[in-house]
Amino acid sequence: MSFYQDLPQIHYEAQQAFESCSAKRNGFNDFGDDEYQLGLEVLAKSLDAADDLNLLTAQIMRANIIDVLQSRLSSQYFLAENPSCLDTEIQRPIFIIGMPRSGTTALHRLLVADDCNQGLEYWLGVRPQPRPDKKEWSSHLDFRQCDEKLKFMQQAAPQLKDIHEMAADQADECRLLLMQSFMNVTFQSTAWVSDYEQWLLKADFSAAYRRYKMNLQLISNGDSRRWVLKDPSHLWAPEALLSTFPDACIVQMHRDPCELIPSVASLVYTTRQMVEPDIDKHRIGRRELAQWSGLLSNLAAFRHSHSSAPVYDVSMQELQQDPAAVIKSIYRHFSLDQHRINFDSEIDSMIKGSKRDASHSHSKHYYTAEEFGLTDAIIKQAFTNKN
Repeated sequence: MSFYQDLPQIHYEAQQAFESCSAKRNGFNDFGDDEYQLGLEVLAKSLDAADDLNLLTAQIMRANIIDVLQSRLSSQYFLAENPSCLDTEIQRPIFIIGMPRSGTTALHRLLVADDCNQGLEYWLGVRPQPRPDKKEWSSHLDFRQCDEKLKFMQQAAPQLKDIHEMAADQADECRLLLMQSFMNVTFQSTAWVSDYEQWLLKADFSAAYRRYKMNLQLISNGDSRRWVLKDPSHLWAPEALLSTFPDACIVQMHRDPCELIPSVASLVYTTRQMVEPDIDKHRIGRRELAQWSGLLSNLAAFRHSHSSAPVYDVSMQELQQDPAAVIKSIYRHFSLDQHRINFDSEIDSMIKGSKRDASHSHSKHYYTAEEFGLTDAIIKQAFTNKN
């Protein structure tokens, strides 16, 4: 199987799958601007060069690429039907950045529970389109297919729910929108694609973020509520993020790396070992440590050279101990609490809403640094002067 040589066929299969959802989509083959071509080609060539890619992983990667291309088709199709969506302004969005397992999900769900905010529901990240009335979602084939696929994955690997609770109708990571440009850490977390990984570190994300914004405009479709978005991939390109959203409010989450890195390694291992039973845990540990310590170092350098960047720091410990105080401090820092007369009671509702929407239970997620070939001393050394 050659991914690069098979790209025309992969595009064709994506088009056929997209058409199968509705007769109205027959013949629609507009994948949009070619900003995605470079990332896709680098990924395809990197997969071809991998000497340890087993058949099942290759099949999963191929299916993932087809699904992302369908996502592009969905964006283009609904933009053609709803061009006025692009008149929607994205004002002062909140971006929650930080490494995986640092509390970004917990904070994201808290802030999305604010009625004045909106988040990216998982199914709309998979198939971007103007957000319908929630009462109508179950009548949409795109929603039902996404819901069924997600539930199948959770049944096949129930341990994933203990690590990251997901549902088609709940807000989740916005990585799905950046994946449209084939510029996202998800791909290198699924297979060993070292060439793609090195390319991504130096890639220009400007066009990817322009498309990302376009998708937010499409989905909100006139909804003026503030967006609350989160994904570890934002660590790759803070310059492009702020260039696209100059009035963004950025919250950076922090957690002790000696706790964080083993947790990230365990997450990657849990997903990879389902298709690669003999995967090397130590290799995962080394890769995750190098990747995230390096990215955090780059972000620290960016913040040092952009001292006026609108970034507010929150620790995972602070969030766990007093979520209400953290919410207040974030809103106060960015002056988002003005004209909120009953803000204390609204915060209580946000906390109750976030608990209702997700269990936040990770009690079954067991791991140690040593099983990934790491120690506290090794991790601390890698993060020296980086956090």
